[in-house]
Amino acid sequence: MPEPLTDDYLKLTQQHIAAVPAGPWELIPNDYGVPEAVGPISFLETASDEYQLPVVQFVGHAREALPRYVGEVARQRDEIRSLLARLRDLERVRGGDRRDR
Repeated sequence: MPEPLTDDYLKLTQQHIAAVPAGPWELIPNDYGVPEAVGPISFLETASDEYQLPVVQFVGHAREALPRYVGEVARQRDEIRSLLARLRDLERVRGGDRRDR
């Protein structure tokens, strides 16, 4: 299982996202109609021609998807922190954690 994402890692990812050109990144075909570029990335080559289109599509999709995923992780973390704070408040009012009773 992957390691949990730290706040520093999420901030670094957001900085990388902010530093690249805005999306969406469109596929750019060569003279033969084969996609070989996506957005600002030119002359994309893969080890095998059968992987070139899926790789180019993935890169283009990732430009839009990654910021959404990072935003969703941040939103969920904020919600979890808020819920945990609310739970602590409720436990304080009740005189402690009563889950074990």
